[in-house]
Amino acid sequence: MKILKNISFLLALLFVISSCEKVLEFEPEGSNLEEEEALSTKNQLIALLNSTYSSTTGYMGGQFQSFNELLGDNVSQPANNNDLNEIYRHDVLFFNSTVKSGYNTPYAALLKVNRLLEVIDDFEFTSEEYDRITGECQFLRAMAHFELVKLFAQPYGYTTNNSHLGIAYKSSSQTDLLQRTPVGEVYSNIVADLKSAEALLPATNGIYATKMAATALLAKVYFQQGNYTDAAQKAGEVINSGLFSLGSDVDRFQQNVVLPEVIFYLQSYLAADGNAFFASGGYAGNYTYRPADGINVPTLRATREFYNIYSADTSDKRVGLYQVVNEGELNEFIACIKFNEDYFNVPLLHLTEMKLIRAESNAILGVELATAIQDVNDIRERAYGGNANNLPAGAGSASIITAVRFERRIEMFAEGDRIQDLKRRGAFEGENPVIRGDQWNCDGLILQFPISERSAIFPLNPNDGC
Repeated sequence: MKILKNISFLLALLFVISSCEKVLEFEPEGSNLEEEEALSTKNQLIALLNSTYSSTTGYMGGQFQSFNELLGDNVSQPANNNDLNEIYRHDVLFFNSTVKSGYNTPYAALLKVNRLLEVIDDFEFTSEEYDRITGECQFLRAMAHFELVKLFAQPYGYTTNNSHLGIAYKSSSQTDLLQRTPVGEVYSNIVADLKSAEALLPATNGIYATKMAATALLAKVYFQQGNYTDAAQKAGEVINSGLFSLGSDVDRFQQNVVLPEVIFYLQSYLAADGNAFFASGGYAGNYTYRPADGINVPTLRATREFYNIYSADTSDKRVGLYQVVNEGELNEFIACIKFNEDYFNVPLLHLTEMKLIRAESNAILGVELATAIQDVNDIRERAYGGNANNLPAGAGSASIITAVRFERRIEMFAEGDRIQDLKRRGAFEGENPVIRGDQWNCDGLILQFPISERSAIFPLNPNDGC
C-alpha cells in the first residue's frame, strides 16, 4: 500500500515515544534509535499502544464524523473550505488534500497495532496484560477498518455477495502494496477482530477499550450489515450489563465529565501543569460558534430542514443545542452550539445508540416489541422531561421504526451516522433514499482515494460524482 510505503516506521516509533513520555515517565535513549531498540522494553510497547489511541483521535476526533455528515443531509454547504465543499457536492477529486490526510491517519494507527501484535510474544507480560493489549489492538484495528470502509467503499449489501471493492485491509506492518479487499471480506475480518477483542478485554480499563466497547462496536457493525438478530443481541448485552445509564443530560460532548451512558470515548484534558491533549479538534474546528471570540460563521451548520423537524416542540431539550443566527436574513444559519468549548471528550460508543439499534432491529424483525417501545420511550423521556411524547403500549413495528429514525437523526447529529443509516436502509430495507438529489448508492457518495494510491492492483473509485 503506497501510503504505508511512504511512512517510516522508525520515525513513527520515535514520534510515539516522544509523545507518550509524560504518561509513562520514561525518556528515549537518544535520537537515533533503531526499531529493535525502540521496542526493547515493555514500557516502550505500552507507549506505542497509547500512541495508537492518539492516532485514533486524529480521524475520530471529529474529522471522519464530519466527512460523513457532509455526504448526508444534516449540514448545509460548508463555509470557506473548498476541500469540504467537494465532499458536500458528492464530487471528491483524488487531489483533495483534506481527504488524503484523513485517509492516511487510520492507516498510521493500523501500522502501530499490527506491529504490536507481531512483537508482543517477545515480551514477558502476564496473561492478563497479554490479553488486554491484544484485545485493545484488535479493537482499534477493527474500528479503523470499519470507519474507512464506510467512507471509501459502497456499503455492505450494495452487491448480493458483497464482492464489490472495499479498502486495503491491513493486518501486518509490512509495506507491500495491497489490493482492495472485497467489502464482504473486510467486514468478516472486522467481526473476527471484535469477537476476539470481546473475549480478551477486561470489564474495566480506564479510558481504554473494554469488553463492552467491543460488544457495542460489534452491535454497530452487525447493524450496518443488516444483521438485525445479532445487532439486537449485542446491543442488548450492553444495555443489560447494568454498567451504563442514560442519565438526564442530552449533550454527551462534555468537558472534564464522562456521562454514565458513555461506553467508549476519546479523552481531552487540560492538566494543572499546562499539559494538554485535545481529542476534539475535528469538531471544534468545524462547528464552533463564538461571536465573542470572533468565531462568527462556523464551517459546518445544521440545515434549516433538519432544524424545522424538531424545533416546533419546545419541550425537546435537544433543540437547545442549536441556535438560529440572523433569523429571516439572507445570511441566516443554524449553529450547533454544543461544540463551542475549546476542548471536550468525544463519545464514540454510547447507550443511546445501543437502545436505538436494539429497538429498530427488533421492530424490523417483529420481535420483542414491548422492549423496543421501552427503548424509544427511555430516550424520549430524557429528551422531553416526561412521558407525554411516549410511544403507546402496543405500538406496531412500523410506528416503532418511524419513532427510532426520528430520534436517531437528532440524537446522532454530527456523529457521522445519518448517511450510513440511509445507505443501510437503501441496501436492506427496500427504500431508495435520495440525499440532496443523489441516490444513496451513486459513486459520489463515497470518497475518492488519494491519487498516490493508484496502481495496477489498486484501482481508484469512479471519479464522476453522482
